[in-house]
Order: sequence, then structure tokens, then C-alpha cells
Amino acid sequence: MQLLSRQKKSAFWESEHATSIPVRFSSTSKPQTQDERKKLLASLRGQTIRVPNLAAFHKHWPSRTNENIDRIRQDIRKWLGKTLPPGKALDRLQESDFGHFGATWWPCAPFDKLKAVTYLAVWLFTWDDDIDISSGTMWSELEVAQRYREQTIAYVRYSLGIDSVRPDVQDRIILNFEFIGTAVRECYTLEQRQMFLREIVFFIEMSEQEQRLRLSGSIATVEEYWHYRLGSAAVAVCLALNEFSWDGMSLPIEFYSDKDVRALFRHTTTLVAAVNDLLSIQMEVKEQAIDSLIPILYFKFGDMQVAVNKVAAFIQEEVQNLDKAAESLSLKYHDADAAIRQQVHQFIDGCKHYVTGNVTWSLKTTRYGVSGKVNSLGEVVITL
Repeated sequence: MQLLSRQKKSAFWESEHATSIPVRFSSTSKPQTQDERKKLLASLRGQTIRVPNLAAFHKHWPSRTNENIDRIRQDIRKWLGKTLPPGKALDRLQESDFGHFGATWWPCAPFDKLKAVTYLAVWLFTWDDDIDISSGTMWSELEVAQRYREQTIAYVRYSLGIDSVRPDVQDRIILNFEFIGTAVRECYTLEQRQMFLREIVFFIEMSEQEQRLRLSGSIATVEEYWHYRLGSAAVAVCLALNEFSWDGMSLPIEFYSDKDVRALFRHTTTLVAAVNDLLSIQMEVKEQAIDSLIPILYFKFGDMQVAVNKVAAFIQEEVQNLDKAAESLSLKYHDADAAIRQQVHQFIDGCKHYVTGNVTWSLKTTRYGVSGKVNSLGEVVITL
């Protein structure tokens, strides 16, 4: 495994962060052109891959569904219908069943917290779709996307109570952060809100890096991929509200500086990103998006199933790495009082819920087109 240094600073990782990546790769690569991207995309179409039973890799982890699933489904449907214009984009979002997403990612959250974190997840999806899929309005419009990013950061800062002057923002998607910001402002300290903000800013900055790379005509290396994906996956944005989602959890801000906590967040992010890249590949190819692990590894090795197998092996390894970090963190609090030990245990379970919930939802949602394609062995056979 090669080590990848990350230059941008995130609240949950050191500025010089290193994470293992699934293949050895030289940091140097020859430049490509848009024609080569088109050739790669064309070569992906029509291929069939077999994704192994991903749930089996973490069958010892908790996998639950929030008891308020029906209520949050209804709430999300109404919220989207009220705040977004009718059309194909709204229909696609409604069919994705984000209520199920929230109920499996945050199965232990009381409804008021569940509502806020699920709104956050939906907001992240809608925000990113306008840039990251070919049907989005800013897919090839970098300057427009940059203004969108700037306005988003300004409005998030205001909504979180970090800036006092309301920015002039009219975009509906950006304004949908208002409910999230209000909920977080009521529960989190200034330091916690600043931590949350840093993750949102990092997500936005890495979405820019991903878009610039795509528009340049380059096919990302694995190293380049992890450089932007650790932010653009937006998992750490959601993880910044792990504590928020639990009723009565109160951890000192110093808790997040612990190396094992940083490792938990790192492995949770890589696991969610890798699983997403496997199960969303059909949608990605349809949307002309090839800047994910499977196309990148296929470009390197020339075999789609080899690419799938390497990502699957990486997922297995990362599950073990997360278990090691969780065990190490738990040992540090072995002699703490029962209430603190319980909160640390819940915090760890929260990270695991993100991974198990992501697999559960991804296999059921219509968004990725794999619903109903799971065989008796738990494998998913996908034809692109």
C-alpha cells in the first residue's frame, strides 16, 4: 500500500494526513485529453461486473433502522416538494428515498435530530448534483460553480451564527441550509460549529479540485482521487454531526484531536467512498462521470473485475483498520466513568452505522439502479 499525503487541512485529520490506498501508484502521470476520457467512458459501457457481498465484510457491526423511518420519509418528501422546483431533478431526488438514508445512517437519533442530519445529507446530495453529474447546471461551468461555492460558504457561515451579516443569496439549494444551521446553532458550541464549518469548506474546496481535474481532460490517478475524494465525499461533514445526532452526548472538543478518533473518521470516509464507487458505477457511467475508483483502476489495469476485486479487498482491510482504531479508543476510556464510556461506545457505533447504513440504503435506492439485483449470495451483478 502506498501512502498519500493530503495537503488541505480538515478538522478531523492532520494537515499532513496519510491514508493507505488500494494499489501502489506513482505520483507522476502523463496528461490525458478529453478524447481519452471519452474513449475510457465508451470502453466501460456494456461491461458486466460482479460486486461481492459487501455487508459480509462488516457483519459484526450494528445495522439498524430508525423507528421514525416512515415519519422522516414523509417529512423529506414534503420538504423537497416545498423548496425545489418541479421537474426531473426533483423527481429523481424523491425517488431516491432519502428518508431511508437518514433512518439507516442515524438509527438511534431522536426525531428532531434525525430531521436535521437527514436534511443535511439531502442538502449535500442536491448541492453536489448540480456540479457533479452531466445533467447538472454547472457540470462544465467552472466560473458559475465558483460563485455558487463562494455564496454557499458565506451563507453557511451566517446560518451557523459565525457571521452576523446575512449575505445576498437567492439560490434555493443554498438557502435550504437554513434549517440545518438553525438546528446546529441551538445545540453546538461556537468551537463545534467552527469544526463543522471547516468540514463543509473542505468539502466545497475538494469539489472544486475534482471539477478542475475533470475539465482539464485528465484521468485521475488513484493518488489524485484520494486527494479530492476525502473531502468531496462529504462523509466528514456528516461525521461532524455524529455527536449532535445522539441524545445527550457531550464530548470535549479535544476529543476530536485524538489520533484514534481521527482514524475512525478517516476509515469511515474511505469505506463510504469505496462502497459508493462500487454500487453507483452504473449511474456514474450514465452521467459520464469517470472520476471514481472503478474507472480509474480499470484505466490502470485494463480489467473491470480486477478493479472491483481490488476495491473490495481495500474495503475489507479498512473494516479491520476501523476496528483497531475503535478498540484502541475504547481502551483509553476503560477507567472512565460509565457515562463517558457509554458515549464513546455510542460515538464508535455512530461511525459504524454510517458504513452499514450506506450499504443498506445503496442496495435499496433507485438512485444507483442496483435495487433488486442482489443474488442469493449477496452479490450484485451490474451491466454498465
